[in-house]
Formats: sequence, structure tokens, C-alpha cells
Amino acid sequence: MIFRTHKLPDLKAVWQDDERRKGLQFILSGVLINVSATLSAGIFFSGYLVYLGASDYLAGLMNNVASWSSILGIFSYLIFERMARRKKLLLTLLLISRILACSVIFLPLIFGVGDTTLIFLAVMSVAGNILWGFFSVGYTIWLMNSFPQEKRSTFIFKRTFWLRIAITLSIIGMGFVLDWTGKSYTGFLIVFITSLVFSLLDAVNLFGTAEPVNTIDPDKQFNFKAFFEPLRNLPFRSFMLFMLLYYTGLTLSSSFTSVYLLRYLGLDYSFVSFVSVLSYISLVVFTRLWRRVEIRIGTIRTFRLTGFIAILEFLFYAFITQNTTYLLLIAPIFNGLGNSGFNIIALNYRYELMPEKNRTVYEGWYGAIFGLGLLIGPNIGSMIMERLPVIENAVIQHSRFQLLYLLSFLLAALILLLSFRGKKTVIS
Repeated sequence: MIFRTHKLPDLKAVWQDDERRKGLQFILSGVLINVSATLSAGIFFSGYLVYLGASDYLAGLMNNVASWSSILGIFSYLIFERMARRKKLLLTLLLISRILACSVIFLPLIFGVGDTTLIFLAVMSVAGNILWGFFSVGYTIWLMNSFPQEKRSTFIFKRTFWLRIAITLSIIGMGFVLDWTGKSYTGFLIVFITSLVFSLLDAVNLFGTAEPVNTIDPDKQFNFKAFFEPLRNLPFRSFMLFMLLYYTGLTLSSSFTSVYLLRYLGLDYSFVSFVSVLSYISLVVFTRLWRRVEIRIGTIRTFRLTGFIAILEFLFYAFITQNTTYLLLIAPIFNGLGNSGFNIIALNYRYELMPEKNRTVYEGWYGAIFGLGLLIGPNIGSMIMERLPVIENAVIQHSRFQLLYLLSFLLAALILLLSFRGKKTVIS
């Protein structure tokens, strides 16, 4: 009997090849920082707020704090465009921001559970994520400029594939930790400390990652014309407007999802984590599919198609009650199927719209507009919920949440229908 063996990659040879090592380091960085961010945000952060007794509004608003705090990142170009080497500053921003974001777990040890802890938590989270917004702009440009345009899209799909696997495993593991510890402070302590450790490991990894030299024009003057250039770029401006409206519509309701599942439906963390895992499994499975579809039908058509598929999740949520929790096993599959392509195409497409120079100000504007949508969404959603009728019947148990999900679906669908009409398809 003959056994066929497969030779493992020579890691020494990979590490000695500058290009392959750089790709491996950015994949590892994506795994570390995304796992870290996942464990200190989303369901884990919202669950911690519920544990501390935060209101629905505060929990919903803080659910997207990492995104809307990045609005001030719009001014990052004033710093980065003057620096040929940015790595030391980026590592400093990374460490301070993540220490602030993760250290909120120690506040109950100092102030106990109460309003004082919630105030300090909000301040530390916002401050840490403002710095994170500056870091994200510089890090994204560092990543994208490290690879030539013809290889960039393929690498982003590959990198995203691996980091989604890592996020999936982390959600499974920490969901069981929280239930195993009885949703106690000890469980949250383990989650947030693990998040901090992963951030520190990412800083070590990035310290050894090569940084391309950023071309600095000594004669270039920084003025309002340069600052507002992205707004004069019609294709880029239209794309930002689409993202603003699209995510404002979705976060009307999605900001309150963790609160709805944990506080109102009373679900266990292991089950809610499993729901998130289903979404990430779909993200992993279908990531490579959309690259092939994009090549076949073009960027714009694929972008709209994936968007329509992704928002079907909200239609399912409009009918989820304590009697129909089985729908939670279906809804995240549509989320993963759609967003596995939508998120990557959004990243690649916006870089195709940017000029080679002045990318920092473009990325800063995009982050600010995106964050603005995630800040407006929960505020408008909270106001709408207060005015929605209270209905109870065989289909509706918590009408304020369910009708809000339906409204999000209808708004997002309308925005997708009206956007990118007549656009030529673009192959990345």
C-alpha cells in the first residue's frame, strides 16, 4: 500500500522571502487585532453593559462606539501626511487605545456596579476608540500600500478568510466561558483580559512588519482645498453618501440586537454566540465564492447583490420572538452569505476610487462618514422605538424591536435599489 504524503510549507523559506513574510505578518495581524476587537465589542461589550445595568439606549449607542468614535479620524491626514515613517506612532496609538478599551473591565473593582462605573466606562471607551480611529486610518493605508494593486484584491480575500475563522473560534470559546461562569463578572474579566493579550501580541507582530516609505512632498501645502478633495471627487462622494444612508438604516435596529436577545428574549450567551458563529461560518465558506462572481459579473452588480442578500437577516429578525427563536438559525446565514462579499468589495472598490496620492485624507473622510452613520442610526432608532405602537399577537411580542427591524430592511432595500444605477461594472 502506497501512502501519499503532502510536504508542509518550509516556514524558514517563507520567512526569508520578504513578500511572503509580509503577507503572513498581515494575516497574523488581522487575526490578532480582529479577535481582540471582537472580544471587547459587540455581544461581549453589550452583555457587559447589561450586566452593569445600562439602559437600552446606552447599550445600543455604545454597541457601535468603535465606529462612531472614529469620526475624528478625519483629521489624521494632518499628522500622517507629514510622516514618511508612521509605524512607531501607529503602534503607540494601538497600545493606548486597546488598553483604554479593555481596562473598562476593572472599573467595578474600583467603583462597584453603578452610575459612576458606567460614566467612566463611556469616557474610556470613547477616548480609546477615538485613538483607534486614528490608528485604523494609518493601519489600513499601511496594509493597502504594502501590496501592488494587481495583487491587492486577492490578498484581501485570503486575509479575510483566515481572520473570519479566528473570529468564529473566539466567539464560540468565549460564549461558553460566559455561560460556564454563570454570566458573572469573572467571565467578562476572562474575555476582556484575553482581548488585551491579543492586542499586545498584535503590537509585537506589527513591530517586526516592514513599512513602505510614504512619499512626502515638502512643497505641498495643507489647506482646505486638499482637506475637502474627497467631497469634490463625485464617484467617491457618491459612495460615501451610499454608505452613510445604508448603515444609518441598518443601525436603526441592529444597534439594539444584543440587548433584544439577552435582555428581552433571555437567551444564553452560548446560544447567542452560536448564532454569531453561524454568521461567521457563512462568511468563511462564501468568501471565495464572491471573488469568482465579481470577476464574472463585475464589482457593482456583485456589490448590490451581496447587499440585498445581507439585509434579508433584518427581515427574519422582524419575526423573531420567544416562540420563533429557531429563525435565529437561519437569519445569520443570509448575513454571512451577503457580507462575505459586500464588506470586501466595499474596501476594494473605495480604494479604486481613491487617487494614489492623498489617500490618508480619503480614508479619514470615509471613516468619519461611516462612523457618523453608526452614530445617527441608534439615536434615530431610539426615538422611533419610543413612538412605535405596542402590539401583542401571535406574530409580534416585542413590537418596538420587531417593527424597527422591518423598517431597517425596507430602508436598506430602497437605498440599494436607488444607488449605483447606470454605473459601469468594474473588475478588481
